[in-house]
Amino acid sequence: MSRYQLNKAMYEGTRPGPGAALAEDRGRFLARFALSEAERAALEAPDFDAILALGGLPNLVYRYYRAHGLPVEGFRDRLARERAR
Repeated sequence: MSRYQLNKAMYEGTRPGPGAALAEDRGRFLARFALSEAERAALEAPDFDAILALGGLPNLVYRYYRAHGLPVEGFRDRLARERAR
């Protein structure tokens, strides 16, 4: 497991140019990074609470959340629902 690779994947996936590759084919995009199975699964789902638990930086997790077109005001509620599972 590499926190660096997890965070790098989120950073690269939310940048204006390279981020398009994430939207086109998430699995192929994530294959470029040395991720554990748990990290890959959390990013593919996406499971934002799991990403945080695996060492995702909160600011990058939020950017990753927003990159999925999800509403700003729904972030806390989404985390609460994921934690309740």
